Amino acid sequence: MRYISRAALFTASCALLPSVFIPLAQAQFGRGGGVWNTAGADAQRSSWARTDTRINSTSMPGFAFLWKVKLPNDAKQQYALSPSVMVDSYIGYRGFRSYAFVGGASNNVIALDTDLGRLEWNKNFGATGQSSATCPGAMTAGVTRPASLAFPAAAAGGRGRGGGRGAASGVSEPEAGAITIGQGRNGGGRGAPAAGPARGGGRGPGAPGASGAAGRGGFGGFGGGRGTRPPDAVYALTTDGMLHTLYISNGQDAKPPVRFLPSDANASGLILIDNVIYATTAGNCGGVSNGVWAIDTAEASPTAVHWATNGGGVAGNVGAAFGPSESVYVATGDGEYSPAAFSNSVVSLETKTLKMKDWFTPGKSEFTSSPLVFEMKEGDKAHELIATANKDGKLYILSSESLGGADHKTPLASASLGSAAHSLASWEDGSGTRWILADTDGNVTALKVTMQSGKPSLQTGWTSRALTSPIGPAVINGIVFAASTGSSSVLYAFDGATGRELFNSGSTITGGLAHSGAISGSAGQLYLSTADSTLYAFGIPLVAPDLAARTKN
Repeated sequence: MRYISRAALFTASCALLPSVFIPLAQAQFGRGGGVWNTAGADAQRSSWARTDTRINSTSMPGFAFLWKVKLPNDAKQQYALSPSVMVDSYIGYRGFRSYAFVGGASNNVIALDTDLGRLEWNKNFGATGQSSATCPGAMTAGVTRPASLAFPAAAAGGRGRGGGRGAASGVSEPEAGAITIGQGRNGGGRGAPAAGPARGGGRGPGAPGASGAAGRGGFGGFGGGRGTRPPDAVYALTTDGMLHTLYISNGQDAKPPVRFLPSDANASGLILIDNVIYATTAGNCGGVSNGVWAIDTAEASPTAVHWATNGGGVAGNVGAAFGPSESVYVATGDGEYSPAAFSNSVVSLETKTLKMKDWFTPGKSEFTSSPLVFEMKEGDKAHELIATANKDGKLYILSSESLGGADHKTPLASASLGSAAHSLASWEDGSGTRWILADTDGNVTALKVTMQSGKPSLQTGWTSRALTSPIGPAVINGIVFAASTGSSSVLYAFDGATGRELFNSGSTITGGLAHSGAISGSAGQLYLSTADSTLYAFGIPLVAPDLAARTKN
């Protein structure tokens, strides 16, 4: 018995079929699926993979370290690698491929073959900007693939993932591009790179930042009428403010780059929805005003629109969240607090135009997490709700219909977390119970949400063991993953309903986790990165002894 990769499974399957099948397979190109297409998994920033063919409560005893790769990227301040976004079952002339894409602080977009644990290609976009503690001068917005405004549905079971038997873990630090194999799948080997108004008024599209005319000019051929389908690509926003559209398979330009932001912005939350690319900015870095930016790629000559906070920067690691009501939700940090400034607030904007719709503020206390959008059903009515965390140690639940009531200060519900949370996740278990997860400075807290007469209520379900400045949480098939940071980091898995610990990575992860990174996962594997730009993969190995034996013979 041995572990084999999906690539080996595909090759072996072809060998067992009539030869006429092979050229057909090589000629068939298709769009890769995936459940983690952007930071936070989806447009709602739920960090929830609803269905995974491999990771579940019964398979967790087999959950293990699979591989790690030291990537060619230099960290800048607290930024190293962005969270991975995935493409599964991409069909090309070499058969089925699965990829993970990360953005690197030193202006890199990097692709890995996740079946082989191998660096596939690396695209560098030149020098970065001047760096300081508050303005890293780095590629900070991550990478993205298309997402949807609609709440994701539970996916049908998909293709499994394979893996070759690796060497023992505990191998010395690899050089850039080298792969270290763990006790899981993947027979890998060394990879090599290839190549405003007062509160209450409607805010219209703002002018570009003073440092430049953001987004002027055509979008490299995206024009040609609304509804034009973008290429099957990965999108990146580099330090110079240019938006790049890259082919999945080789990292080459699918379209010419276009200016989106002025240079040296501290950007986050890059996402593509219905042909519109969004990003958020904080810190007034490079003279770029804090707020939300959007450019409609279906326009013949698209121009960026901008909503400015006139105060604090956009809070949270994943920027804005989006709801099916065609709303953009953004939380802000501390700054000027006046009728014309939207610091310490949660704001809803129209998609595409970024005109203001509504806002909520608890007072002069900054928000510490990005918003999270989720749905609660009560009879025949579905409620679109927004969760956010504040420096006051509370979790707030708001309604999309009226964020803060008539006075803009009244939430639907709130609960104390003990201390400020930095990121949120949400999921629904098999019984229909809605959960919200929050990472504070010392643990992960899971809260149950119930709905009665249009009002949500929050009740603490469980609290994890003590964790040092955790990153996460992320949820896959009801398993909650989080990781402690520090000089030596540990990945943990918890039963989502009880908080019972199911797995910890022990001493496998060497070095502290990157604060710019986060946990992401797809098709039986989980990814997270350290501050030295090493990407780690954990997951469930696939054992296929019969096919493995036939392949060997």
